[in-house]
Amino acid sequence: MIYITLKMRQLGTEINKIVKNIYTKKNPVLAELICNWPKIVGEQYSNMSSPIKISKSKFDNKCNHVLYIAVNNSSVSMEMSFKQDIIMERISVYLGHKTIDKIKYKVVNQKILMQEA
Repeated sequence: MIYITLKMRQLGTEINKIVKNIYTKKNPVLAELICNWPKIVGEQYSNMSSPIKISKSKFDNKCNHVLYIAVNNSSVSMEMSFKQDIIMERISVYLGHKTIDKIKYKVVNQKILMQEA
């Protein structure tokens, strides 16, 4: 049993390295969020959500960064939207600077969410 747990932990570490290598070239902030999502939002929400993209939009001559999060149902979306300020603050603390100005949620099928994570 200990051997299986150790192997699973190593597999998870390797997957994080692969994800980080792929996304770091294109979007290093998203790579950090994907790899550290459980630490940022907690285990409860990390099992039901996943960051999928960061987009830039201009509003009033200001560049805003919007984080899109895939969630597995609308109730999770509602719960996370109530905690949006806390999530954005945790992201800022984790990355060392304010990066995300707004969060939008997209309800997706559970199978799709697991493939993206």
